[in-house]
Amino acid sequence: MILKGAARALFTIMAALPLAACGASSAQTGDGAGMRTQGGEGTLETPRVLTCSNRNGDVGDESNLLASIGPADLVAGPLVIPGLLAWGTAKPEEYGSGNHFKVGAVVRKGGKVTLSIPTEFHKSAGMLYAEVARRAANPADADHSVTFVACDDHDTVFVGGFYVLAPRCVPFDIAVPGKPTVRKEISFFHGKC
Repeated sequence: MILKGAARALFTIMAALPLAACGASSAQTGDGAGMRTQGGEGTLETPRVLTCSNRNGDVGDESNLLASIGPADLVAGPLVIPGLLAWGTAKPEEYGSGNHFKVGAVVRKGGKVTLSIPTEFHKSAGMLYAEVARRAANPADADHSVTFVACDDHDTVFVGGFYVLAPRCVPFDIAVPGKPTVRKEISFFHGKC
């Protein structure tokens, strides 16, 4: 796997962080069966809000993460997910296991963006950027809408990833305040969407 620019810098950071919690089911953690309650945080009605102060993990130096954005990086408004557009032709085991795929999201300083998965895909895809979502027993129990709010003084990394019953294509609605919502379809190891 060849990584360039932002993808290499972020992959190095993410590889050093544990992903063990992403694979734990609610039964393994003793939290009971399902996590999702209708209308709770992480839903389309009430996105989970992750900020500079409540995000997962300390990634250290966040300078120059976006110095080299490439064609394989998903870029939408202030949001950059390095290397995500190359996953269509990649092997799932290069990015995780058990349908948990690790990739950080970077939001440009002072930026705010909401990433959402449409309702019809909730049984097959979810997001694992919040600590509580990492205990999801299945994609339906993961988050389906997350608002990322960057620090005011620097680009901000949000540690996490996706719980996707791969291979498949998943649409994401990306909302930036003051702009129309954009839908991007992402291939999770499924070739071209």
